[in-house]
Amino acid sequence: MGRPKIPLVERTEVITTALGIIDSEGLAALSLRRLGTELGVTGAALYHHFADKEEILRGVAELVITREVIPRMVGATWEEYVLQSVQRYRKALLAHPNAAPLMQPHGQQALNNLPREYIVTLMLEAGVPEHLCYPILDSMELMAFASAMMNPRNLPAQERLEVHGRNQTNLRKILKATLKSAEQLFQLELEALMTGWKTLIENE
Repeated sequence: MGRPKIPLVERTEVITTALGIIDSEGLAALSLRRLGTELGVTGAALYHHFADKEEILRGVAELVITREVIPRMVGATWEEYVLQSVQRYRKALLAHPNAAPLMQPHGQQALNNLPREYIVTLMLEAGVPEHLCYPILDSMELMAFASAMMNPRNLPAQERLEVHGRNQTNLRKILKATLKSAEQLFQLELEALMTGWKTLIENE
């Protein structure tokens, strides 16, 4: 189908509306017809900006990642940039759970939008061995994705794990001592992972 010569809607408006549909009703609810109805145009009008639905989905992933994941940091170390970008990535996943499949660490939509090239450049300039760069990023991104998917309501550990029975005294004790905030707990786990990677780097 040919694209209209005159755009009836703006590209950003299409992507923002698509994200709204996904957030409220899920990925399955998004179609070109539904999107056109929301925007007050025919589905054909969307072809001025997009070749197909997949291109719109890539736009949605790019919108969320560039707006909510990529930090605005100047002069940061690679460690600082990685920690903040991963924490923001997790927050974006929690804020847009229906769009999470578009933002998988290895998903096609998100692949070229995560700030990997910039982070890797910082890492290499700081002397991080080449063979450790990708595993560091991979472990951090997977940890953030798993954290968001396994705890989508962002509950503290005390509410996620129900302890029953008299024979679980120690489990009850450690849960009581665990950080109350899910964000604080994730930050601690992330910093522990980073400490392990820095130790490996130092031992190279």
